[in-house]
Amino acid sequence: MNDSIWKKLPDPALLDFGVDRSGTGYRLEKMGDVVLIRPLPSTTARQQNPELWEEAHAFFRESRRGTGDWEFTAPPPDPWHIELPLHGGPLQLHVRPSPSGQVGIFLEQLPQWQWLSKITPKGSRVLSLFAHSGAATLALAQAGAEVVHVDSSRQSLQLARRNATASHLDAASIRWICEDAQRFVTRERARGNTYDGFVLDPPSWGHGPKGEAFSIDRHLASLLTDCAQLLSPTAQGPILLTAHSPGWHHQRLATALASALQAVSCKMLPISSGPLSCMDLDRRQLLLGGFARSSGIGDTSQ
Repeated sequence: MNDSIWKKLPDPALLDFGVDRSGTGYRLEKMGDVVLIRPLPSTTARQQNPELWEEAHAFFRESRRGTGDWEFTAPPPDPWHIELPLHGGPLQLHVRPSPSGQVGIFLEQLPQWQWLSKITPKGSRVLSLFAHSGAATLALAQAGAEVVHVDSSRQSLQLARRNATASHLDAASIRWICEDAQRFVTRERARGNTYDGFVLDPPSWGHGPKGEAFSIDRHLASLLTDCAQLLSPTAQGPILLTAHSPGWHHQRLATALASALQAVSCKMLPISSGPLSCMDLDRRQLLLGGFARSSGIGDTSQ
């Protein structure tokens, strides 16, 4: 396949996914005119477009240790970034291949970032936890929010700040903090600080900078309750919870979020939920997680 045909394909995009002849699952993605093959162990579907796979520019080879190496047919672009359309204008995000097979961007989250960009009230104060490479933070800042961005990884924090600069948001009202999420929320409650909303995308498990352990099964419920306690009485959001963890489908996320919010609100808050997914060129849905969200406890329009 020649380069002119590659350039006609959507970018960024999930092109195809499925198992190969050995039964191993992969996803085929296009990011900034570079086509990537990455592991996808959860799929049992069949690959649909073999001619596309044969022309990939990068392949991640996983080792037995759970990490791996990237192989490129040519040096990747420098800088290597993609453009994502949001309500207030495009975001520019850097692609950063890592030894885990991740690239610093989760395309299935794009509809959530677009929602944040559209409904976040200007001047609101929002807490962004497990904030990773910063796309949710930047969507909030682009809408005019004051954002407190918290992540335990210094590498992720550095990438998020690079993304802010690339998206012309380095002068936005963002406070960058490298800390354990639960520890930070506990301290914010003790200080009496309040927020209009919160966004969090917790991992299945992880560790803070000082070795603090986090497990979504053991710790998410209490963390959500503490986040809800940080909301001001007139908070109008946004409130967004996403997860990619097995067993945490969107209905379970919605139930957990509703339980936390009901503890601080005298009314039943409308919560919407659904899958995090991408569609390939054959319009097949790849399910990669779930979301639950609300406009906030002070929203009188719902």
